[in-house]
Amino acid sequence: MSMLTSGGPVKVLVVDDSVLMQKLMTQIVNSTPGFQVIGVAGSAEEGWDAIQELRPDILTLDMELPGRHGLKLLARVLKQDPLPVLIVSAFGGPGADNTIQALELGAIDFIEKPDGATHTLEGFMKHVAAALQRASASRRLMAAAKEMVTQQRPQSAPARPVAVHMPANHGKVSLIAIGASTGGVPAVQTVMRDAAHLRLPIAVVQHMPAGYTAKFAARLSAATGLDVREAADGERLRPGMAVVAPGGLKHLEIEERRGELICHLKEAPLVSGHCPSVDVMFHSVARALGSHAIGALLTGMGRDGADGLLAMRKAGAATLIQSGETCVVNGMPKAAFELGAADRVVPLDQIGGAIAGLLGERPQQRTA
Repeated sequence: MSMLTSGGPVKVLVVDDSVLMQKLMTQIVNSTPGFQVIGVAGSAEEGWDAIQELRPDILTLDMELPGRHGLKLLARVLKQDPLPVLIVSAFGGPGADNTIQALELGAIDFIEKPDGATHTLEGFMKHVAAALQRASASRRLMAAAKEMVTQQRPQSAPARPVAVHMPANHGKVSLIAIGASTGGVPAVQTVMRDAAHLRLPIAVVQHMPAGYTAKFAARLSAATGLDVREAADGERLRPGMAVVAPGGLKHLEIEERRGELICHLKEAPLVSGHCPSVDVMFHSVARALGSHAIGALLTGMGRDGADGLLAMRKAGAATLIQSGETCVVNGMPKAAFELGAADRVVPLDQIGGAIAGLLGERPQQRTA
């Protein structure tokens, strides 16, 4: 039994075709309080058999298994009995595209393998420990949701939308600002797809390192039909266009210059533990646009974005947060809710429709 039910350690299965990585991951996981490796596997087939036999609480999965079988194993696992899957990926390059696909399928997080240069062993160990904590929090939410379904209990607050009387065309909205972290890749895609018909400029901060955000933007573009790109300093935002804050060492700010919305990238220390930071982007939108914006804070651990969303609300903007029961990790939305930063609490699949409603538009009709 795992600590989820009995107080014992969280059980982790490591799937990686490198014996060295198997040993390293085992050492790191077992040295992280509350976690224990219960098995290792070197292929997708071995991984599947080990999952059936050992019933882990968390799976760490290398995407670079032979024949793209990492993605196949992930899809099979999530279809049968979803459990938190942490992707262990090579940095950038072709591996980044596999990682983005894995996050779209439902993997909750990713860990960059050390490369001996920018990604050191010490940094890798810290990232693994932090990702395990996020996965454990996600597992608890999954278990609670499953128990609620089994017992057919009503969803608990703040699952229901907060009743707020707000007129349509709340100001003259010029921008949709979206922030997300753990579990955010499919969540951001859902919101942008459902709001694409509004043709408003969109600015996104999704916590990712360099090497991933450009591919994330390209996949969002293909999925939504919008012109989605990694933000560049000085770039002008236009209707039907969206920008994703580049991962790395720069924050994204939105400025208003002579009636145009301009992206500004600035090098600065971490804010709310992140760079790029949702808080930085939201605060800039509050300053530049006041009531002429809509902010949406989605799934993620921690509190990045909560203070910025509050600033947007105080400036007169409409603010939405993703409901707890639809989050992979209800950290950032919950922090915003507790601050009073949210006008509405909305399930993920209704956020796009809620944004359309604020603009006096009809929600997009989904196709099968």
